[in-house]
Amino acid sequence: MRMRFLATAAATVAAVAALITPAHADGSLGAKGSTLTLPLTEALTTLPVAAESRAGYERSAFKHWVDADKDGCNTRVICTARWA
Repeated sequence: MRMRFLATAAATVAAVAALITPAHADGSLGAKGSTLTLPLTEALTTLPVAAESRAGYERSAFKHWVDADKDGCNTRVICTARWA
């Protein structure tokens, strides 16, 4: 479980790094060997934000949310609580 968390964290950091690396107007990342910097707080303001949409979601379509150990908590509740 810890390895999965570390792998997920590493992938998330890589994705965020790719998103916050500024590109030049011509689409390049600058001259070879050049360094571009952008404060994280500024980079975060450039991320697109969209309204949440649950269109097409039907809870009944997820039959795998079962209470296998009969403790009153289904798989969804256990997973959500673990990462909250």
